Amino acid sequence: MEHKQLIQVIQNMTGVFLTDDKIYLLDSRLNQLMKEYNLKTYDEVALKLLQKDDSEFYHKLVDKITTHETRFFRDESIFDALAKQIIPEWLEKNQISKSNITKKLNLWSIGCSYGQEPYSIAITIKENHPYLFPHTKILATDISKDVIERAKKGIYTDFEVNRGVPDYIKNKYFTKIDNEYKLDEEIKSIVEFKIHNLIHDPYPYGFDIILCRNVLIYFDLNTKKEVVRKLIRSLNNNEGILILGSSENLINLVDNYVMREYGLARYYEFTPSVTFFKRN
Repeated sequence: MEHKQLIQVIQNMTGVFLTDDKIYLLDSRLNQLMKEYNLKTYDEVALKLLQKDDSEFYHKLVDKITTHETRFFRDESIFDALAKQIIPEWLEKNQISKSNITKKLNLWSIGCSYGQEPYSIAITIKENHPYLFPHTKILATDISKDVIERAKKGIYTDFEVNRGVPDYIKNKYFTKIDNEYKLDEEIKSIVEFKIHNLIHDPYPYGFDIILCRNVLIYFDLNTKKEVVRKLIRSLNNNEGILILGSSENLINLVDNYVMREYGLARYYEFTPSVTFFKRN
């Protein structure tokens, strides 16, 4: 098969597994890039990746083959769950009140794309738990260099802001400049953006809540298992909350978790009594 070597190289480097019904994405997304670098076949693309001597080409290809579809407050129910159940339970467990904040809340937003998810989390906390906001840190990561650079700016089009942002939130936290909207600096201040490859990069640790929504769907079963195990180890002492996409679940990936619900939202809770993974 003409695409076979390139598909394997992409999977080895990024974890993204292009099934037969997704191979058309190579044709539609790589055509212009191949012309730019005078590459005539997919084997030539694979060879250039394997040479690992052109980081700009690698980042351009990653940007082409990854999906950046997202919006502010995507799947609204999970933000309700954060505001009304997940964070209140975390506060109670850690005996934290408005007058006694002894610990930071650490979250990790994976596959953050242009930043809508981590910024939506920050706004949710600011609106519902304002006293906790200055004591919150959100790490936002994505494999694509281009989307991370844009996410840092916090500038969005009219379409992007009006797709999911209620008017009162838009008026409170965005400033319109010409045809774009600039996010409030205070909201941006608690979010740190980094490039991160879930397959090859070391995982950070110490998170209370990890959101890995609509990322696992691009991996094969074995890769999913390994990524989820590493994510659990990234929780604070293997204890905390893992949030997946609405169409994703942990069946056949790991055992020893408790599935929690709030309204239409579903998420997974891990505690030392039900997790037995050791850090490498």
